[in-house]
Amino acid sequence: MNNNIEYYNKINYKFEKDPNNLKYKYNIIDINCSYGYNDIFEVFISFKDNKGYIISPNFNYNLDIFTLLDNQKIKSLNGHIKHINTVRYFINDKNYNEYLISTDDNYIVIIWDITNNYNIKYQINYKYGWYIFSCLLVFPHNNNDNYIITSTSSTSNDNDESATKIYSLNNGNYIKYIKNTNNIDIYYLLSWYNKKNNKYYIIQLSDGKIIINNLLEDELYSELINQPENCNYSGFIYNIDNNDYLCSSSSNGYINIWDLYNKNIFKAINTNNCNLYHIIQWNNKYIIVADGENKCFKIINLENEIIKDIEKQHTNYVICIKKIYHPKYGESLLSAADDNIIKLWSIN
Repeated sequence: MNNNIEYYNKINYKFEKDPNNLKYKYNIIDINCSYGYNDIFEVFISFKDNKGYIISPNFNYNLDIFTLLDNQKIKSLNGHIKHINTVRYFINDKNYNEYLISTDDNYIVIIWDITNNYNIKYQINYKYGWYIFSCLLVFPHNNNDNYIITSTSSTSNDNDESATKIYSLNNGNYIKYIKNTNNIDIYYLLSWYNKKNNKYYIIQLSDGKIIINNLLEDELYSELINQPENCNYSGFIYNIDNNDYLCSSSSNGYINIWDLYNKNIFKAINTNNCNLYHIIQWNNKYIIVADGENKCFKIINLENEIIKDIEKQHTNYVICIKKIYHPKYGESLLSAADDNIIKLWSIN
């Protein structure tokens, strides 16, 4: 295997530099970011050619692909007919096939096969719901099948449209749904492999709580209740000392860290009453979160809980941030806001 490819695509690659030294570099591209969500753009290093790419929606409801190194547009993906809300990148570590999954205001979900020249692999059409807030792909190592997971906003219809749905990525068939019994919005989806029982779970971040269900079995693993109650907008899972934690951002300025095995709150960090959107792990010491209304992003030291606001460069709500090992600048961050601009930040 090419060592560079293995290096760039390693999911748990640890960024070692201090993110407090991130400095604004330049604007990368314009993006149709208005009313977007936590994953309004995506950036990744492709396994097939070891090059970096940025995927962003334009104002014609297409997804544009740009090179990370020099911001050159190389392709547009046509398939959506309304405003695109979400785009996420996934790689199947069983065979290294790569995919994008995107959603729009027309209740459409599209899976793009990067390995096959970005061709559409499947298109899923919902009938109800305001938005499809989140989506993801899951590749269980203990199962030959792979899965598409989607969630809608709440509806008043008593059917499976107001639910988190599961489809087969292998053949596109519908498998099951996780009923949204409380008629609440599911803002963000994550998958989690529980090493203690060898099972996969879907984590649904929603209004006031986090719901964890078994991927395929009818099992409610846990409902984690926020105190105080708020909307959980985004999150990630990380491991320290063989224990798994969920870190989530919220609408009232709290960052909550949950112990997934003990099913309780491990730590709550108050960033003082601001809407926190997309949140990422920089390394085991730092996390970074998009601070919407303050038009910046915050860096939080998990050891001493010191919070630093990075200089304001955006002119509207910052909603999405992504870290990437840039081919020229190394450890870097990209941010997107409702000012319709993606900006590059780097330590070098």
